[in-house]
Amino acid sequence: MGNKRIYKGKGKLLSALFIMAMILIIFIFSDIHRNQQVMANGSKRKGNMFYIQLVNYTLPAIKVLNFDEEDMAESTVSVKSVFLSIIGIDLNEPDKIVKKEIPYFSQDNLSLAYDKNSSKETNFNLNDSDISKDANNSDIINNNSNAQNTVFQVYDPKLKKTLNVTKPEVLIYHSHTTESYSPYGSDNTDPTRDVCAVGDVVANELENNYGIAVIHDTTIHNVAAYTKSYERSGETVDKYLSKYGDFKMVIDLHRDSSPDKSALTMKINDENVAKFMFVMARKNPHYDKNIALVNSIISVSNKDFPGICNGIYYYDYGTNFFNQAKSNNAFLLEVGSDVNTMDEAKATGKYIARILAETLNK
Repeated sequence: MGNKRIYKGKGKLLSALFIMAMILIIFIFSDIHRNQQVMANGSKRKGNMFYIQLVNYTLPAIKVLNFDEEDMAESTVSVKSVFLSIIGIDLNEPDKIVKKEIPYFSQDNLSLAYDKNSSKETNFNLNDSDISKDANNSDIINNNSNAQNTVFQVYDPKLKKTLNVTKPEVLIYHSHTTESYSPYGSDNTDPTRDVCAVGDVVANELENNYGIAVIHDTTIHNVAAYTKSYERSGETVDKYLSKYGDFKMVIDLHRDSSPDKSALTMKINDENVAKFMFVMARKNPHYDKNIALVNSIISVSNKDFPGICNGIYYYDYGTNFFNQAKSNNAFLLEVGSDVNTMDEAKATGKYIARILAETLNK
């Protein structure tokens, strides 16, 4: 009898180990499939972040000794989200769970999904007398950036000077080159469908409307290995600094990954534009000069287009100081988020160009 109890215990242990092994295999093969899909869109970022988190969970010593957590700053991938996706659950779309269990709700005319961008009217009506009005709530609604339109003059001809292409004043590059916008996914290798397109707008506006020569580098730095993006983009910056000396502005142009579109969008001159913000590394040796330039830009922005700039997000070191230790005039600029549309992000470009031109030429 005693031996039987031992064998039963071993059997339970083996069963538990088998189940754990099967779960791990499902994770791995699922992520391989996801990596193939991501590669088709030109990015390994999500797959890399999943493997990193899986190793961090199972071998915390490796996390402490070998991995810089700052590289995870923009990652929204988690082991939990990947596992839930395997069994068909998306926490961002909970209505799908209801539809799956209760087919009645899956009919199109009873869809629970909500499309923020849809202007389609519904058959539901409320009379004004049915609504309990609160002054404070009304103020909040009326101040919604998407509901109100602000009119500003974008172009100022007084800021234009003679263009000198032999002496570029601004360098624009992208550490995370494939970062993209709706409807093109979160990453895209087509430079007309990622942050490079926003950089093109800024560069063209600066040169054509303000006489400021720009180098816009669209080298892809983040596909081969996401966590080495800043190391590779740093080599690109070094190449141009070696050739031209320092620039008046060295801009690493990104987009954010925040899901809150209302906080990242406003309406100017009858079009939706994405807001922008700065990311700065405080411990870099050039920080005092870097932040002085950024504060000047923000001051101009607040004067000309109040509300379009969401301020500064600080890191102590960042990853390689976000290359801000390479120049007195370096900063990281994020335009909108992946929930913004490509058109909204590109529309911001002309406002950024005006702000930068006024900072430089005035």
